[in-house]
Order: sequence, then structure tokens, then C-alpha cells
Amino acid sequence: MSDVNADVDSVENTGTDQNPEGSPDNLDEAIDNLTIDDLMKMSEEDDPLFAEDVKHKGMKPLSHWMQHMPEDVRKHVANLRSDYTRKTQELARMRKDLEAQAAESRRQSEVIMNGPMARTLSNINTEEEYDLFDPEGMKKEIQRQAQIMLRDMLAPAQEELRNQQRKLQLDQFKADNPELTDPKYRTEIMNLLKTRPELKLEDAFYIAKSKIGSIEVENARSEIEERRQRRRETVRKSSSGTRSAPSGTPKFKNAVEAYKWHKAQQVKK
Repeated sequence: MSDVNADVDSVENTGTDQNPEGSPDNLDEAIDNLTIDDLMKMSEEDDPLFAEDVKHKGMKPLSHWMQHMPEDVRKHVANLRSDYTRKTQELARMRKDLEAQAAESRRQSEVIMNGPMARTLSNINTEEEYDLFDPEGMKKEIQRQAQIMLRDMLAPAQEELRNQQRKLQLDQFKADNPELTDPKYRTEIMNLLKTRPELKLEDAFYIAKSKIGSIEVENARSEIEERRQRRRETVRKSSSGTRSAPSGTPKFKNAVEAYKWHKAQQVKK
């Protein structure tokens, strides 16, 4: 009998002395800690309304439902809104920091590429010969050799910067002109770059765009002219065919004709 009582006690104590995952206390804590990240992880498997790329329409505004929501639900919505605001502020700070870093990087690149030192090194006098037995001539030759060495050391960095700047320019140009991905433009541009390697991508694009635009305008004009020609042909054929007699009372030359026609109509009736 004691064994039976022990079994009953063990059953009654299950779930009371412990707090397993999924119990009401843990559930409340999970809801209290609900964030935008948790919301973003929800999918169609959790609820059909959370299908990807969904755009629900025709609902009443959120302000309407907020007036009818229980206080706890409004608190959860407020927590989500606060979490969203905090994340957007963090993203704004990160974007601001990245923009500042990019601006500083551009400034340094500009100094390396076009600063006073770069201009000096690009104008090194390699023609004049100095008297190496003269102290002043020796000094100038040493300065020139030092400038040449510095120029050669900076050349790879300057070339890399030029390549990076060019890549940024091309990326921006592609973003501003999505037609570049259109096969009809791409094919024409590639042909231009092959036959005229001195062209930049931008120049080849504008030439191709002008050429293709002219062709499209000419095709549109031809199509309009063909439609006009078909209409003229239709009118010509219809005008050359037989016309049916007009319905209603005809026009009469005199009263006698009118009398005879009305007389005939009465006989038909």
C-alpha cells in the first residue's frame, strides 16, 4: 500500500516542483522578450499569413485595431516598435560611420592621386644634367633620385586607387542605367568595344542607346505607315463595292412621284 501511495505522490508532484520548457512561466518570459528578429523568423509554416513577399491589402488601419486590443497585446506591439526603432537607429549610426570612413578614404585617395606631392612627382625633371662635382648639382641630383624612388614606390598604390575609383564609377553608372543588362544593349555595346577599344563603357552605351533608339523610332514610323496604308486600302475597297439603297422615304422629283410611291406602299400593306 505504501508503494501505491508513493506512486500517487510522484504523479502529483510532476510539473509542480519543476518548470520544464514550455510551461506558463517560460512562455510568458519568451513573449516578454519578443523582438523584431523573432518576428522576422516567422514563416508560412507558422501562419499562412506570413508567406514570403506578402503584401496584404484592404485591412482596417492599425490605429483602429489598437483601440480594440487588450492592454497586454498593445504592450507587445509597443515592445516590437521600440525594438524596431532601436535597430533602425543602430543602422543609421552604422551608415553614418561608414559614410565618414568612405569620405576620409576618398580624401586620402585624392591626396595620393592629385595632391601636391603627386603633382611634384609627376613633374620630375629627367632631362637636365647636373654637375656631380658641384655641391649644388650633387644636391639636386640626390633630390631627383629620391623623387624618382618615391614616385616608383607610390605608383602601385596610385594604380590600385585608380582601379578602385573606376570600379566605383562603373558600379554607379550601372545602377543609374539598368538598360545595360538588356541583351539588345549589351550585344551592341560589346561590338562597339571590340571594334573601338578606345571607347569607355559609358561612351559605348550612349552610342548604342542612340543607335537603338533611332532604329526603334524608324520601326515605329514604318509600323504607323503600314497601318495607314492598310486603312487606305480598306477604304478604297469598300468605296469601290456596291452600296445598298438607303432605307426610309426616298426623295421625290415632284408630287406625282410622291403620290405613286405612297400609293404603292398602301397596296403592299
